[in-house]
Amino acid sequence: MRQVIALRRSALAAALSIALLSPLAALAQSASTGGTQSTQSGSSQANPASGQPDQSKAKQLQAVTVTGSMIPRVEIEGPAPVVSISGAQIKQQGFTTMWEFLDSLPQMGPQVQDPASWGATAVNARPLNLRNLGPGFSLLLIDGHRVVDYPQSLYAHSNFQNFSNIPTGMIDHVEILASGASSIYGSDAVAGVVNVILKKNYQGDDLQVTGGGAQHGGRAYGDINFFGGKSGDNWHILYNLEKSNRSALWGMDRPWQDSESDAGYGAWNPNARMFGYPNSPALMARDGSGQYITPPAGTCGKFSNSQLYHAHTVSTNGTQVTGVTDNGYYCEQPALFQNWVLTPGSRSNNGYLSGEYDFKNGLQLYGSAALYDTVGISNTQMWGIGTSGFYDQTTGQVISNAARQFTAQETGTSMNTHDREQNWNITTGLRGTMFDGNFNWDLSLNTQKYIVHEDYTAFNQQAANNFFLGPQLGTTADGLPIYAMNWQQWWNPITPQQYGQFSVNGQDSASSWLDQAQFRINGDLFKFPWVEEPVGWAAVLEAAHNGFQLSPDARASNSATFVNPFYSDNTGAGTRQRYSLGTEFRVPILDSLTWTISGRLDKYNDHSRADVARTWGTGIEWRPLDSLLLRGSYGTNFKAPDMQAVYQTGSTVPVGIYADDLTCINALKAGDTNNTWCNGNIQRPASQYYTSLTGGNKLLLPETGHSWTYGFVLQVPGVEGLSVSADYWHMGVDNSIQYLGNTTVLQDEAGCLTGLQVVGTSTLEPYTAHDAGSAYCQMVIGMVQRNADGTINTVHSGPINEASLYVSGVDASLDYKWRSEDYGDFTTSINYTDNLSYKQRVLASDPLLNTRYNNAASRVSWIGTWHKGDWDASISGVRVGSVRANNYGGCNVLDNGIQPGMGTATAADGTVYSTGVCTVSYNGGTEVVNDTMYLGRVPPWITWNGSIGWQINPETKVTFTVSNIFDKMAAIPYYSGGFEFVPTNQSADEYTGREMFLSFDYKFN
Repeated sequence: MRQVIALRRSALAAALSIALLSPLAALAQSASTGGTQSTQSGSSQANPASGQPDQSKAKQLQAVTVTGSMIPRVEIEGPAPVVSISGAQIKQQGFTTMWEFLDSLPQMGPQVQDPASWGATAVNARPLNLRNLGPGFSLLLIDGHRVVDYPQSLYAHSNFQNFSNIPTGMIDHVEILASGASSIYGSDAVAGVVNVILKKNYQGDDLQVTGGGAQHGGRAYGDINFFGGKSGDNWHILYNLEKSNRSALWGMDRPWQDSESDAGYGAWNPNARMFGYPNSPALMARDGSGQYITPPAGTCGKFSNSQLYHAHTVSTNGTQVTGVTDNGYYCEQPALFQNWVLTPGSRSNNGYLSGEYDFKNGLQLYGSAALYDTVGISNTQMWGIGTSGFYDQTTGQVISNAARQFTAQETGTSMNTHDREQNWNITTGLRGTMFDGNFNWDLSLNTQKYIVHEDYTAFNQQAANNFFLGPQLGTTADGLPIYAMNWQQWWNPITPQQYGQFSVNGQDSASSWLDQAQFRINGDLFKFPWVEEPVGWAAVLEAAHNGFQLSPDARASNSATFVNPFYSDNTGAGTRQRYSLGTEFRVPILDSLTWTISGRLDKYNDHSRADVARTWGTGIEWRPLDSLLLRGSYGTNFKAPDMQAVYQTGSTVPVGIYADDLTCINALKAGDTNNTWCNGNIQRPASQYYTSLTGGNKLLLPETGHSWTYGFVLQVPGVEGLSVSADYWHMGVDNSIQYLGNTTVLQDEAGCLTGLQVVGTSTLEPYTAHDAGSAYCQMVIGMVQRNADGTINTVHSGPINEASLYVSGVDASLDYKWRSEDYGDFTTSINYTDNLSYKQRVLASDPLLNTRYNNAASRVSWIGTWHKGDWDASISGVRVGSVRANNYGGCNVLDNGIQPGMGTATAADGTVYSTGVCTVSYNGGTEVVNDTMYLGRVPPWITWNGSIGWQINPETKVTFTVSNIFDKMAAIPYYSGGFEFVPTNQSADEYTGREMFLSFDYKFN
């Protein structure tokens, strides 16, 4: 992982354990070596056995540029810490995508998008959550160039960059600066920068073949990577082709995903404990009184994934079960989630070509072209059909509602969603020197385009209704529609040909593009007479044009005949121009003290209020001893409003599972504690759905922020190869764009109108988040439109500039290298992050609350390597700290499944407050159960990875890698319910288990 290296020029040769290259690295190196980049025959400049740079052949380091600075320098460690790791080490630890590796770093927060999330709009892409600031606050660079945004939005909200589609076989190394750097890189670099350096210097041809997968099934993996390089007197080219295939991990691949009844026992209510957990209906119908109509004998057995279930309703009074009602029978789905994806699959074909031509006069022409072609495979569930109340002329009775889930047996297909993605990235440039070689310059042009075609099985609701219900035959006196239900087709499987009458193949398309030009220059200005090093200077001038377009299937405008599987219709398009000028100075005040200062001006032309952003940064490096670096940095940062947040013209989604807080509060005030409007997990009848409208906001301002770090790096005296570092970091974001979701809007609407809020499903407390007459309250009240009977018709939501977020913590690392002729070479690296605070608020008037406890406070990663002769091995691991379990701070469930609620009392002025005592209701009163809260926690998440490699001969090497050696899988917390059951805020692979891979590497002569 992070390599801490010696701090003075005299120690650099011995400390060359990594090659830190970033935006100006190639420029700096070519200038310092007369325009020629060295190559090694048959290998890169890293030890092929260990993935570490070959220290035995290390030469005097000339000048490199570390991510976070534009100025080449011989001292690699700078004022802010940078993590670097080679592509070989990423594979060595069992990671098959760059995102998997990045997500394991201690500097990362929990994943911001669960792959299986219902309604997710970018299920096959992975954003980064650097410093837990969320997606969009970290910047992805490839070879120092900004990467185009992913075309689809995250949850129909915001832009982000995809960190999972860059092939690991093409990566030379990755650098991570986990601190703000807008004064160097501009927008988005608020939490930090990830700079991916692709392979450049290689001579010969190499074939790498890897295969493996998860021990418990799913995630089968195969990868073929061919790369090589050729050189002449004044030219060099590198080529790379990679083909990989990773199968999806489905719910059916993991036992706890096969049934809703795998929920923690604390989530089982009295009804479930007496009669078994009621899985979701696969096939059912209810009469006018709500009683299930028993299916004909043998019906459930005709359908795959279906069994007969006897439904009951249990009534309670206080702490006792007082009655049982028989509700009849229906066909349930014991494995509802078997077709839900836990980790999407992918098939990719990628190519990369780069080269340079040296004109022998200090002038170089260079260029590169990359194509990433990927097909992502995902799904959520099989389609079904549901009806609201109608009069059935066939049986002469009222049907209150009916539901039917289709099976693969009926559809003839798995109904998976395929995201077909193509991403081009083409760069050309010219670089050289001026003023007698004192200054280096680089002019580059870059163009990128990212296209996604999402193919899915849509649904013709009208045709399905006609198939099962037939045409509407009129209306009853009570206003119910009249149909003649075809019960023969309802209670029996249909054929794929019949299903084809109402299935529709749909395609949503999205594209984004980025064209950018960049001119960079750096060099030495002058030298103070009392120091050895000259004053360094660098500048960059940029111009960029980018845009996006969302193109949902045109048929989506008719919701009766076309509904896509995510119930979303996201539209929007827009463009943006940006012009930037940045500069940086590196001033050696003393031989032991260096000051850096940078500034940047970004001008935006779009329909937001971004206009001009000015940022600056500064840093100090003090080396009182050759073995000690004291450092610190400060900078201002900004993020331009997401283009989709500005230009999205609206997404329309019907919502049928929700809590109506206003109706709930009014019912509780009237003494009705059994009303369903307090429960956000209830599937509403079709007549009670509401329409969710989400649109952009052209009045958005840039999000602004700041960051600072201070710490030290120590090469421990007397212990060769041992170094330690520690840094405190802080960063904040003000004027942050907050997406008001439907739940928030409904909660705040109710609070603003009543002065109360619902806790749990039956407790009322004062609402103090916003004043009743505030502008915010007026806004959210206007965002909800209700029907005459009080039910919700429409909820508007979208982005506003309101929130603030401040995070801080400590990073620490230890590195040790030991060389022994008898036992081989050893390296050890341990990296630790403690997230000290996570303070946030929605409005400036809100209190700044530290909600650090919502996520793991600490993360540790480690790696140890060994190399001797033809053998090498590594052992690595990750530990993520404990997190609060479901229902933390709530009341303990009783043995019979009754869930107490928090008791309340009313003051003389009418204020309702919590008593902190758990109670249950009985006959209009309350009974105190206990005053103890549930304080359960999920234990730390610890996994180990390992690899061993054998260099059979100079051309051939085999490597065996095991990820999650001890087959660690997350347990289901006691109060866990719903989909997935296991917590996902510690690791993205808590259901993956052990994975094994075998790699074969052959170098052609």
